[in-house]
Amino acid sequence: MIKYKLKCKSIYCSEQNEFDGWFQSIEAFENQMQSGLINCPICGDDNIIKLLATPNVRKSKPKISKNIEFQNASGVSNSEKSYLGNEKIKNITTMLRTIKKEIQKNSMFVGDEFVSKARSMKEGKIKERPIHGHGTNKEIQELRDEGIDVVNIPWIPDDH
Repeated sequence: MIKYKLKCKSIYCSEQNEFDGWFQSIEAFENQMQSGLINCPICGDDNIIKLLATPNVRKSKPKISKNIEFQNASGVSNSEKSYLGNEKIKNITTMLRTIKKEIQKNSMFVGDEFVSKARSMKEGKIKERPIHGHGTNKEIQELRDEGIDVVNIPWIPDDH
């Protein structure tokens, strides 16, 4: 569920009437707005705007006092569970670091030229070789649409 702060822009509400609206998704909100289904609870007018809001993001993991390890019903300890609920996050992080090291060892970093180099290899303009670098989500999707195999891998920082 998504909570939006909404405001009635009707002259009857003197531009002071703010209220909350709960929606199943962003699309549900937009569909209801376009259909005129969202009305002011005070005056009934459908001249409603969505106010700017800050996202509710948790910034740090909850602390457990006295370093006590607890296990949940699935037998996973709290230290293996991230604040988003992903189990065995340590194993995933280790796996991603290993993949990163293998990629760095076995391919060439081309930075922001990744998309153009990948296209040039597909077209036969340059010799094919393993590369890694940067590209926007849109550029990566365009490469996939052109039949070029690319993979997005989260590039997590090294463990120090």
